[in-house]
Amino acid sequence: MRQSSHLLSALPACVVIVALLCGGTAERLEAQNRYRVMRTENFRREPTGTAPLLATVNAGVEMRAESVDGRWVQVVLEGWIWARSMEETNREGYDLIVAARDGENLRTEPNGRILARASAGALFEEAERQPGWVRVRRVGWMFGPSLEQLGGAPAAQRRADPPRAVPPVALPAEPVLDRAVTADRTSLHRAPGGDSAGVLPPDAPVRIIARSGEWVRVQFEAWARETDLRPSTPGVLVGVTGAEVRARPAEFQGKLVQWIVQFIAVQDADEVRRDIPTGQRYMLARGPLPETGFAYVVLTDEQVGQLAKMEPLTELVIVGQVRTGRSHYLGNPILSLVEMARRRDK
Repeated sequence: MRQSSHLLSALPACVVIVALLCGGTAERLEAQNRYRVMRTENFRREPTGTAPLLATVNAGVEMRAESVDGRWVQVVLEGWIWARSMEETNREGYDLIVAARDGENLRTEPNGRILARASAGALFEEAERQPGWVRVRRVGWMFGPSLEQLGGAPAAQRRADPPRAVPPVALPAEPVLDRAVTADRTSLHRAPGGDSAGVLPPDAPVRIIARSGEWVRVQFEAWARETDLRPSTPGVLVGVTGAEVRARPAEFQGKLVQWIVQFIAVQDADEVRRDIPTGQRYMLARGPLPETGFAYVVLTDEQVGQLAKMEPLTELVIVGQVRTGRSHYLGNPILSLVEMARRRDK
């Protein structure tokens, strides 16, 4: 320490000042290179909407930026993921691949807040391990208009280059559509990236009623012969999302919904689960798939016995009655299970 002090005192004052200024500049650049996700958005391998999807990042997540390419921003995605859902690999210089068929959640810490949903087959670098969990990292691209820049524009140079000031770069404005027409033959999906629901021809008029990253939910009106229709299952709502139930809990309370969920575990309600009687057994389930959230499904003793014969991560088709659309604290839907069956493979 004494020798270092002598060396520092021997340096010209101008050198010391420049060094201090460079250090401050580096700190400011680090702050400027951060973005916040304003709405759920896709994280892709290349800066194009057709590139392979690596993950879907939740709104509010802050990420460090590497560079900008037109309307796309290259960012670093890091977090903790359930180790059982990963497999080792040596593809393309990465250590791990997401092996779970429906992907897996990326979290702030083991069992922490969900940052993103990693896609099945996505490759990641391993950074750290704990029992049952692994911290992973990946660089990818996100659509710039869905991000909020927390400082100036990110530096386009490699991290090994000396830091330099970068002027702010304004991303082009994105038109906000309410009504639109299909630009070409357009596939419809039951959920973002989910099962196919049909195809619309070019120039079909639609109304946009919701957005999720690059995806929009649309309404399309058409006519059909009544003889081609049949009554829906009495009283059971099919196609209702978990997001809808959470957003409008009073509307769905007491209604029957059909969901596909992933069985995680059977648990006993404690004082934290204020909406479930203490000691009541319930199923912790991921879903409704392909959504990344969770639901609590209250069980009878007979249903507990049925689940005891199933492996965790089994996918189930359930019909449940909504007890509450948004629980205290975590805001997860709570259902009473009416019936369930294993999901058949496609």
